[in-house]
Amino acid sequence: MKRYGFGVTLLGLALAVSGLYGMWSGWDYIQLERGWSLFIGGATAVSGGVVTIALGRAIGLLGRIADHASATQASAEQKPPAAEPVERAPSGDRAPAATRRPAKPPVEVDRYSAGGSVYVMFSDGSVEVQTDGRSHRYASLAALRADTGVHDG
Repeated sequence: MKRYGFGVTLLGLALAVSGLYGMWSGWDYIQLERGWSLFIGGATAVSGGVVTIALGRAIGLLGRIADHASATQASAEQKPPAAEPVERAPSGDRAPAATRRPAKPPVEVDRYSAGGSVYVMFSDGSVEVQTDGRSHRYASLAALRADTGVHDG
């Protein structure tokens, strides 16, 4: 088992303990300037130590989360893919039809404005052009160029 953040937690603990010692030793001389300096410096070290301990604990928690995620990913990579059901053609043929999965809606990849129009690029390669409150969807950038007559040159 890996101990993420253990060293940071120990350093925070050492800082907090040394701060407490500074506060304790400065308490006897509190009427003098040196006593106030020791007490204030010790209080600052205690608060810094507590924050450092909290950071060490956060590092430890994030390390365990990363270990769990990598273990989950490794076990998922080792499992063979599940066999998908094969659809039969409705005519009773024995030849399997193409396996169909529910299509995920395309995700917007990029958006930019030019010439009063807004062009939206999607993850499936399609392009939507929005002009004057209307929109037109093209299957690809090549289809948009072919429709508008604009070609690379």
